Amino acid sequence: MSAPRAHRRPCRAAVRLAAALLLVLSTAVQAAGVRLRTLDGVDTTLADVVPAERWTLVMIYTTYCGVCRGEYPVISAFHDAHKDRDASVVGIAVDGYAEIDTVRRYVAKKPFTFPSVVGEPEIVGAAYAAATDEAFTGTPSYLLFNPARQLVAARSGTLTREALEGFLARQAP
Repeated sequence: MSAPRAHRRPCRAAVRLAAALLLVLSTAVQAAGVRLRTLDGVDTTLADVVPAERWTLVMIYTTYCGVCRGEYPVISAFHDAHKDRDASVVGIAVDGYAEIDTVRRYVAKKPFTFPSVVGEPEIVGAAYAAATDEAFTGTPSYLLFNPARQLVAARSGTLTREALEGFLARQAP
């Protein structure tokens, strides 16, 4: 975590991060069929968990990722501020189906406020690579879908709320 800045004007790092979010322009169709499982054990797909008519940030994480734990407050704050208006967050734990009980216990501790599903790491990683033309390098990784369910951005690594808010603000009509 970097030290807070003394000024409040947009910093170059935030602008670069927002630009990185714009790296990917493709449709959600490529990722729509990604097989996932709810915490109740019901099979689903990415298309089923990305709602229409709102922005959706998908956070790909694992229960043992230390960097992910540092991201939860930021991503939860974004989710909480937008979930009743224009955007939401969905988590995909790539611990794999064999670890669904581990994920259930982890999520029950409420480390974050957004809903979560489970995916197989190989399947989610391959879908990420196919949709973004970038290798899946690990967690956390993010996919941002617009209200038409089109994948408009992807990022591996940390993400700031300011970058997310700035990106959405620039998309407003």
